[in-house]
Amino acid sequence: MRRTIFYFSATGNSLEIARKIAKELGDCAIKPMAAQAPGEPAGGPGEYVGFIFPVFYNGLPRLVKRFVERLALNPETYCFAIANSGGTRANSLGMLEDILSEKGIRLWYAEEVKMPGNYIVGHQAPSSEKVRGILDAAAEKVAKAARAIAGGERKPVIRKAELWSKITNRSFLYKNINKWDGAFLTTGKCTGCGLCAEVCPVCNIKMEGRRPVWLHNCERCLACIHWCPCETIEYGKKTAGHRRYHNPNIKIEDIIRE
Repeated sequence: MRRTIFYFSATGNSLEIARKIAKELGDCAIKPMAAQAPGEPAGGPGEYVGFIFPVFYNGLPRLVKRFVERLALNPETYCFAIANSGGTRANSLGMLEDILSEKGIRLWYAEEVKMPGNYIVGHQAPSSEKVRGILDAAAEKVAKAARAIAGGERKPVIRKAELWSKITNRSFLYKNINKWDGAFLTTGKCTGCGLCAEVCPVCNIKMEGRRPVWLHNCERCLACIHWCPCETIEYGKKTAGHRRYHNPNIKIEDIIRE
């Protein structure tokens, strides 16, 4: 029996969930959605395919949407999905289900998990104490979900605020997305280490004169801000003084694309 989990993770939350689920399933491949979708159809009779991703603007990240749209899937596959965020998950799972339904694929199991939020452009990241509490609670929920998935259980998507989620996702995530990264800047603390370019899931950063330059294909994941070892990257004035966050159980080596 083949099992595959596709994940998208900027600061490690989705990757930690993917690893916990994979451990329960056993003999499970974990693959990043930032990579190209496989050429051969995934899944098949008795096989599992999972999708684990963060919520962006009450819906699917653009990268996740494009990956799933391009992914070929065997209709007899047991598909599952887990969406995570620091706030509302809204109708992100419903959006995923719609894409799969168009392919004739059934989403057998869908779950939502609260994880520490990292969108510091809009709000402060949680304190280390709150992070520990959130991760402990998430671990229990993920363990329960992993057992259910391993047992082939069914948990349908609970659709919430469909129209509002669609409008919010489209209006705020996609609006001016090719210009959005123009507000990134670096302070004088930048050492030119280049880690920001290495963690970017879509190669949107290049180093020029030991300074990062954003290339206007940003996914708004904020991996560059959160993994900068000197905390030298800011998004205009919106992130000044805000705590940085990355999952304490994930190393930067796990995030850097191959």
